[in-house]
Amino acid sequence: AAAAAAVPDPVVPDPPRYKHQWYQSPSHVTLEVMAKKVDPANADIAIFADRVTVTVTHPDDPMDPAPYVLDIELFGGVVVEDSAGSVLGTKLEIRLKKVESIQWSDITAAARKAAVVTQPLNFSDPEMQRPAYPSSKAAQMKKPTDWDKLEADLTAEDESDKLEGDAALNKLFKDIYGKADEATRRAMNKSFQESGGTVLS
Repeated sequence: AAAAAAVPDPVVPDPPRYKHQWYQSPSHVTLEVMAKKVDPANADIAIFADRVTVTVTHPDDPMDPAPYVLDIELFGGVVVEDSAGSVLGTKLEIRLKKVESIQWSDITAAARKAAVVTQPLNFSDPEMQRPAYPSSKAAQMKKPTDWDKLEADLTAEDESDKLEGDAALNKLFKDIYGKADEATRRAMNKSFQESGGTVLS
């Protein structure tokens, strides 16, 4: 029987020398490369409108002299003149000013191609003339709540509720008094005062 052909072991790439992480605010994205005690002369941070490249050389490391390179095509555009990188004692920090105030689902452009970009944070819907504010119910339904309309609906509902007994009678008199002319109001007041508060005609 022929010997089985040997299957080569899969090639596993070495993990990167430094880990990196990122976080964001509505206006900025911050990228951190966790490289400790890097001489600023050995670090190069290049920021472009749609890309950032971080290079760290290790001339004093005979075991691993190869440079560390992190090259990221960004999820969104950045304003180069308002962005900066700095070499700190525990990390390299790159603060990038976003061109648009949108939520990035990831830092890479590959994620942008696979995802739908979130609506800008400072948007206004031309069809909405009244202010609308977010609510958890609206978030589930993916549409804003028009609080003015909701208040009008509740007011109409309150007015349509049936009152009973004295409350209904008082509401009736208030409505009549509120819609009456000045002469009718005087007559109602006189009737009420003369009867000691027992008759209103």
